[in-house]
Amino acid sequence: MPTIKDIAREAGVSHGTVSNVLNGKGNVSVRKIQLVEEAARKLGYKINYKAKSLRSGATNSVSIIIPSIESEEYAQMYRGLDTALTKLGYRTHLYTTHDLPNNEKNVIKEIAEERVTGIVTISCLDNANEYYSEMSIPRENILFVNRELPNAEKFISFDFHKAGAEIGTFITDNQYGSVGIFSDEVKFSNEKTFADAIAQHLKGQDVKIIHVPLNQSYEKSFELFQEELPEIIVTSSLSKAYLLKTAHVFGSVQAAPNILSLGAVQPMYVDKLMVYHQNYQLLGREIANLLINQVNQNYKIKNKILLENDGIRHWDITTQENKERSLSILTVTSPTTDALLKLLPHFTKTTGIKASLTIKSYDEIYQIINDKADIHDYDVIRMDMAWLPWFGKDIFQPLIHLNRQLDQLIDELPQQIKNNYSQIEETIYAIPFDPSIQMLFYRKDLFEDPKIKRMYYEKYKKQLSLPKDFEAYNELVQFFSRSQFVPSPTAYGASVTLGKPELIALEFLTRYYALNGKLVRDKGMELNKKKAVKALGSYLEVVSVAQQLDETWWGEAVNSFARGETAMVIGFMNHVSRIAHSDFGNFIGSAPVPGNNPLLGGGVIGISKYTDKLDEAVRFLNWVNTIEIAEQISLLGGTTANAKVSNNQTISALYPWLYEVSKTNFAGVRDTKFSDGKGFNAKQFEQIVGQQIERVLSGAIDAEQAIDQINHDLSVFFHDSKS
Repeated sequence: MPTIKDIAREAGVSHGTVSNVLNGKGNVSVRKIQLVEEAARKLGYKINYKAKSLRSGATNSVSIIIPSIESEEYAQMYRGLDTALTKLGYRTHLYTTHDLPNNEKNVIKEIAEERVTGIVTISCLDNANEYYSEMSIPRENILFVNRELPNAEKFISFDFHKAGAEIGTFITDNQYGSVGIFSDEVKFSNEKTFADAIAQHLKGQDVKIIHVPLNQSYEKSFELFQEELPEIIVTSSLSKAYLLKTAHVFGSVQAAPNILSLGAVQPMYVDKLMVYHQNYQLLGREIANLLINQVNQNYKIKNKILLENDGIRHWDITTQENKERSLSILTVTSPTTDALLKLLPHFTKTTGIKASLTIKSYDEIYQIINDKADIHDYDVIRMDMAWLPWFGKDIFQPLIHLNRQLDQLIDELPQQIKNNYSQIEETIYAIPFDPSIQMLFYRKDLFEDPKIKRMYYEKYKKQLSLPKDFEAYNELVQFFSRSQFVPSPTAYGASVTLGKPELIALEFLTRYYALNGKLVRDKGMELNKKKAVKALGSYLEVVSVAQQLDETWWGEAVNSFARGETAMVIGFMNHVSRIAHSDFGNFIGSAPVPGNNPLLGGGVIGISKYTDKLDEAVRFLNWVNTIEIAEQISLLGGTTANAKVSNNQTISALYPWLYEVSKTNFAGVRDTKFSDGKGFNAKQFEQIVGQQIERVLSGAIDAEQAIDQINHDLSVFFHDSKS
């Protein structure tokens, strides 16, 4: 194989230059990067990454040891670990032992030679010292999961005692008589704790516990059906539950048994199988973050950590009696509506209520709400969150004390979300439906490319990084626009949507709020002229170089980004799910908007004050907010108000920004109320702002004149709203 010296000779550069280019570092010009890359390709040079890491003294990798990849729980934990560790800059190596001690001891010896950063293990050994005696890494960087071995310094698991106790309560509440427990070997602490907790709760009942090794589980599952079956069988893993279902199909003529299993969270239905969920993907993510923070000495992991269980999900799909019950829902065209259409059959099957969606455009719904001409035709209405303070009391009825489940849902909403998506003058009239917040989406592959980074440095004499303010954002838009910089890898840095005054207003207001500009005053509404002129100038600068779209909604800006025409897009997250399914889906990153003062958006849902189908409407609101339905909406490309969906690793992998947003509780801004808390017509306000900016774009007036006219119009708007 050719050497670095061969490449240096072929490229006509120094040995050090080649080394820097191949390692993605160093002060190397774009021209020399191109020469080295061309020479390496010509000579067929391949980088030996493992040898490179060994020379540096560390492999920057984490070894993961599990009994079997066939287990859904272990597979999901691995996916959570691998995804999180990859984002943190680490590689993972997976080993399976099939719960055979000799296999695990051989794996330990192999890992000891790899100089790994850390180890995560579900061990079948009898003592943690088997690891400590072989490994040179710090003992605290070896994390034992679920099975607590003697002498283990760091242990993380779910609360298996609580799981067993809650399942015991479920069995008692549902009056099951005889109970079977089918679990792994009793020597594993989690299996023993779980089975003992159930048995203790059911003391005096007919309980039979079967502890069986992994390699004997298949045969033992068939033997169970040669005896009289208990009324319910509890399994400690989904793999054991699936074995029982298979054994019943092929080895029994008895009626299918009731099965309740511990299992990884999964947004799917399995016929006649109840699951007590434990979020193994979240477990993997938590372990990864804990381990790497400890490795980097940010903080030490506690010696013992127990994660909360998710509990039993009730997938009741028994069709209810058809009493000709129906429900009419008014909603807007959106990815969430598309998802909801696919899921309504489940609502009908579980409630006996036939729900129909009337889907209108944003402007059509505004007209219906504003005129109230056809409002009596709908039982449940989705409206833009910005309209709630102005229209909500005339359209919706209060939601408090209609239903215990709905009250609990409302109580669990963070106060910040209630303020923006639910409350009108301290009364709850709606709940979030598809809440949204502005974010910056960008092409990670472009921002991380060494050649592009060098091009940026040569042009601006500073490092390429995500923009913290709009001055930096505008600079990036120019850099990634070929009209301004011919070598740009994209046609445009970003796009602007110019087909509607309200959209223009929101793009301007994002920049105004980034400067900490205020709108609502104690006695009126007014833009700070200096900040507003600066924000408008920033917006006009982008318009002059960005892709200009004559559209009336955000969709085409998102589509353009998904097609690779732009390097960045500032958009509301409920409109960008399609990005995840584009050709660039794996290369998309997200960050706060420049200035970190994003606009809030999305919709709320409430019950029409004119409906005579209150019970049906309440049941729909409860149904659409269950975690089961929320996960399905997310997987189908929609947005949901249930923050728990971000704990589903499949969803987080598709839409990684959801996890970051869930931590912020939608901390953003959208002016919809006067200083006294009374609402105003946000659509009219945004039209006032946008129409004057349109005049600037057409050349009719300049920026200062536009801000003066906006402030004049806002003064009139304030007095009209208060009269």
